[in-house]
Amino acid sequence: MLYLITGILGVMLLVFAFMDGSSKKRDQRIKRVVLGAKSPAKVSNSNIAQSSLRRKAVDSSLPFIGEVKNLNLETLDQRLQTAGMEITPKRYLFINFAIFTGVFLLLLLMGKPPLLGLLLGIIVGVGIPHLVVSKKLAKRKIAFIKLFPDAIDLIVRGLRAGLPVSESMQTVSREISPPVGDVFGNIAQQIALGVPVEKAMAEVAQKLDLTEFNFFVTTVILQRETGGNLGEILSNLSEILRARAMMKLKIKALSSEAKASGYIVGALPFFVLIMLAIVSPDYIAVLYTDYRGNMSALGAACSMTVGAFVMKKMTQFEI
Repeated sequence: MLYLITGILGVMLLVFAFMDGSSKKRDQRIKRVVLGAKSPAKVSNSNIAQSSLRRKAVDSSLPFIGEVKNLNLETLDQRLQTAGMEITPKRYLFINFAIFTGVFLLLLLMGKPPLLGLLLGIIVGVGIPHLVVSKKLAKRKIAFIKLFPDAIDLIVRGLRAGLPVSESMQTVSREISPPVGDVFGNIAQQIALGVPVEKAMAEVAQKLDLTEFNFFVTTVILQRETGGNLGEILSNLSEILRARAMMKLKIKALSSEAKASGYIVGALPFFVLIMLAIVSPDYIAVLYTDYRGNMSALGAACSMTVGAFVMKKMTQFEI
């Protein structure tokens, strides 16, 4: 059994080493092709094209996984792209499966019940990667909302100077740091390829799923259909978005006490569990040595998850 597990882990390490080596060579080749095909004035936008080409190329580097069916890989790919992670859905699912298998086999090797290994494998192999992606997604959205009013002001200055919307977006992609610069660079790239402005902005808005960006897209599309002073409209939108951000900070400060109480209540069972494991390990050993204890622990985990979800919803307010 030990030799089998060691062999499986060794194969996994070899696979990851092959994947890393091939991806590095592929990235270098894509970089040479992209930079060689672009003029010096457009080199600053090559990162977007590199990322797109890299993601499509890496998708074909996992032939041992096969086609993953009955899973919405498009939604997962959109989520990973929005989080700013250069990883394909297949590789993400493979990493989840590898972590789950490793934790499950390790606990079986230690003589733990299979149900406990299955539960911890799901938590570590599926739950933790999902939380990591969610954390990166939330962090990227916060950074976008923080820089977005500055990008709108830059577009307004470009419009007042006589530049078209597409050129103003190109300026934003060069002057504003990611993730705002990357988003507007993607839109400008799509427009340069002949995609209508409305379609390019609508596709990006669907991927971002941000209310603030939806306001911007709706404003631009309505102005193109009905006319009006776009610079003045976007200037007012910038002020509204800044006031909206201030309101969110005020709500966060007012709800901080409730959130702190939720964190304390949620951490208390784990603290008690650790203390009992130190003081009286035999008393609490039944939770992971007997299947009835495993079921009790599973029920407690589900109850805590539901309670944490309800408390989180109670402290969230939509503006």
